[in-house]
Parts: sequence; structure tokens; C-alpha cells
Amino acid sequence: MALDGIILSKICEDLKNYLPMRINKIIGVSDNEIVFNVLAKSKRTNLIISCHSLYNRICLSDRTYNTYNNPSGFIMLMRKHINGGIIYNIEQLSLDRLLILSIVAQDELYDKKEYRLYVELMGKYANIVLVDHSTGKIVDALKRIPPYENTKRIIHPGAIYKLPEKQNKLNPFLTDEANIEESFVKQFEGFSKLLENEVRHRLKDQTFKEIMQEINASNKFYLSFLDSSIEYHVIPLTHLKVKSEECDIHQAFDIIYYDLEEKERIKKSTDNIIKFVKKQSKHFENKIAKLNESYLESLNPEEYKDKGDILYTYGNLNDKGLTEVKLTDFEGRGILISLDPKKTIKENANKYYQNYHKKKKGQEYIKEQLLIAQNEKEYFDSLLEQLDIANVEDSFVITQELIKYGYLKASNKHNYKRNNEKVKVYQIKYKDYLISFGKNHIQNNYVTFKYAKPDYLWFHAQGYHGSHLVINASSVDEETMRFCANLAAYYSKGRYSSSVPVDYCLCKDVKKIKGAKSGLVAISNQKTIYIDPEYPSDLNISFI
Repeated sequence: MALDGIILSKICEDLKNYLPMRINKIIGVSDNEIVFNVLAKSKRTNLIISCHSLYNRICLSDRTYNTYNNPSGFIMLMRKHINGGIIYNIEQLSLDRLLILSIVAQDELYDKKEYRLYVELMGKYANIVLVDHSTGKIVDALKRIPPYENTKRIIHPGAIYKLPEKQNKLNPFLTDEANIEESFVKQFEGFSKLLENEVRHRLKDQTFKEIMQEINASNKFYLSFLDSSIEYHVIPLTHLKVKSEECDIHQAFDIIYYDLEEKERIKKSTDNIIKFVKKQSKHFENKIAKLNESYLESLNPEEYKDKGDILYTYGNLNDKGLTEVKLTDFEGRGILISLDPKKTIKENANKYYQNYHKKKKGQEYIKEQLLIAQNEKEYFDSLLEQLDIANVEDSFVITQELIKYGYLKASNKHNYKRNNEKVKVYQIKYKDYLISFGKNHIQNNYVTFKYAKPDYLWFHAQGYHGSHLVINASSVDEETMRFCANLAAYYSKGRYSSSVPVDYCLCKDVKKIKGAKSGLVAISNQKTIYIDPEYPSDLNISFI
């Protein structure tokens, strides 16, 4: 999945069809990805620029991109200088993997100012550099390269921007023949090893010039689906000996990269929170074990009272320094009693009385603490289940939930404000119905108690942590009933089980549990349906 200079030339040609583009919003969806929400040809869309070491690219996309991290300094700086600006030209440097976006924007005094955004898509060296066109100086860059790292090419605010060193290669579109004894990558601009393999394979039946003419005429991408990856180029990759799928350039990038980068974003956004939740779950697991031990010890407090009585009977001994003493109990049997050597016999007797009262009163306290610890353990286990199916949005909501309950501290005011934003939930249109569900406690609470009407049907997998699901009807046909039950079972801990029981009832029969956290409920008048969960294909899930 390598982006080469020839592929980039086709992307550049395609992007020019959408000029001019007005930059409405700039967001950073990850450390390596920047999204420009643009108005192009009277249509709002996203211009994606990714500097990922493997997935670097630039393309248009209608997919949804959100960010829940604080914007970086580079994002804030670009918002200051080019937000609201117009991208009026895009050009490629020869067939190098470098695009130059010409942007005109207004400064603080509403004077027009020219900028150049250099998009360098060179694998692990991929970068985005904003340059003041009038001075040629770098305003800032996504990845700074200070002088001590590279003395020949400094990428740092205030430095003069220099183009990457040009390599002495031929333009393949202006060449009739290729030296098959030498690497095409070294001979020609814009070539990747993948394209070289394809060209060498085709040279059995075509000339080099014919192949390059076919490449030059192409305005589509061809995807080759291998077992563990997708390879693509602007001509079918016949040497891979798999069927190629033709598609639009921007559509191709969404197919290839969107899910891959979404998984990386999810992993990055959930990694720290998963570690925290696992740590808390383990903490309460250990606490439950210790409380159970303490409870077992507290079950026979009379033993401590008896030992205290016996010691008081022999209180005249008054010997210190003993670690144990063998005495006769009230039934004439010998008994060995442990002592604190620093205390007298009477003082040890008082200690046993104290332990007796402590153990007796402690039983109820331990029971209360045990119930709290068990509820906390169940709560964090449910969060782990939610994080297992979470996307970036869901992980952010879970983080805000932990902040709300005091398990985490908000890093700044920005996070605090977001905590008060409207809750978003998932929705599916099915037949003439609208199905809504949550994938975390806050969303579940919202769906059940704020969004749903009392006569909506409510679904939840019995005995599992999972989604609260409602459908905007009080009764539905069996097919719709099973569809809702399948969704509720799939978005639960029981998704990989069989014959999962799913309870359903009217929303008015679902009640909050007093003192419980969001999402925990009690139900009545429920019925149960059994489902073998499977992922429903072709779901059009929206996020509102």
C-alpha cells in the first residue's frame, strides 16, 4: 500500500477539479492526520492529509471525522493563519511525492496574505509545512526538524523553506524505453517497487511506452484484495494474479485506509483508559478477596470474648513479656492464648474484648463494603466490555463518565465543557421504524430515560453488560422483534455466545436504581426472547 509519485499525480489532477476550496474548519484527528472541512463546488466535504508512515495520503472524503483531543499547537496556528482561506491552486513538484497548496487568507487587519502548504508524502518522513509565501519562511510544521537533526534541511519556524533535494531521474512519460537491467525506481521519477513489478510483468506483451500511455490516460484506481492487505494503483495489478476492483480515487482511499486508521485512532484513544479500567477492576477484585477473608474471621467473635474472660480470671498474673500462655478454660480444658508481650494479662484481656466488639460490629460494615466493592468491580468490568466495541467517540464519552464520577480528573477546562455537551447515540432506520441504542452507560441512560417515550419497546441482553436499545413503537412484528433483540445481544458481552436471552418491555417499566450509576436499571413486566447473535450486514448506522 505505497503511495508513489505517479499515484500522487493522479490525485493532484483530480483535486484540481474541485478548486477553489474554501477552508471552513481545521481539525486534527490524530498526531498524523489533519482534516480540512472545505466548501468545494458548492458542496461541503473533507480534505484529508495524513502523514502516517504507512498510510500517508491526501484526498477528499465524505466520511465523518471527529477529534476529542485538545488541538495541537500546529492546528491552532493553522486556524489562526489560514482558516477561512481559499485553496486556489494545487501543483506537484515533478513526479515527487510532494504537493504544493497555494492559499490566500486574511490577516488580523483583513489584508490578503499568501501562504504555501507543502504536503510531503514521503513515507516515514511525511510532513506538512506552512510557509509565508512573501518571505519564504516557515510559519510552522507538523513535524519540526531542528538544525541538530539535519543541517542541510531545517524545518523549523523562522527558517527558510527548502525543497527536498532533487534526484537525477527521468520522467517516465517522456521516455520511450526503459533499461530493464537497472531498477526502474532508480531510473524514473514517481515509480514504486510495486509499479516496477507490474511494468516488468507487462513488458512481456506491451512496450514501455504503451504501458505509460495507459497509466497516463487512467483516472481510476484499481484495488487488488490480498489475504492480509490491499494493493492499488492507477492500472490493474495483473502480476498479483487476483481480480482488480475499479473505483473512484477518493472512494478508494476510504476503502483502503479509513478503517485501518480508525482502528489506530481507537487503539490510541482507548489504550490508556483500558489500562486504568483494568487496574481498577483488579483493585476491587483484590479488595473483595480481602473483605471475604475479614468477613470469615468476623463470623466467630465469641472466641475473642471467651479468651478475654479467661485472661481476666487470671488477671493477677500480671506478667509482661509473654507471647502466649496456656490456661484452663471454664470447662476444665487447656487453652493456648496468644499475647502481646508489651501488655499485661489484663491489658491483653481488654485487647481481646476490643476485638470482640470490633468483629461483632464489623460484620455489617464488611457486608456494606463488600457490596460496594462488588458493584464497583461489576461497573469497571462493564466498562471493559464497552471499550471492547468502542470507537473514538465512545471512548471519549467513557472518559467523561469517569471524570464525572471522580475516578479521573479533567485535564483542563476544555474537557470540562465537553462533559456538558449533549449526549449522542446511535440510530438505525429499519422498515418504518427508528431504532436507537447506546454503547456506554451515559448513552444508555440517555436512550432509556431522556430520549425514549414511555410506550417505546426497550431491549437488553439478560444477565450481560450491554446496550439499551429502544424502538419507536409499542408493538412490532416478529421479524422486527428478532432484529432488535439481535442488535441488543450483539452489542453486549454475550455477542459470541449462543441462545442469548434478551429481555424486552415498555420503557415505562424500566426504572433507575436508587444510588446506582448511569445505565443500571430495574425492569418489570418483561418478556424474554432467545437469540444467536450475529452482526447484521448492510446496517446504515448514524450517530446523532
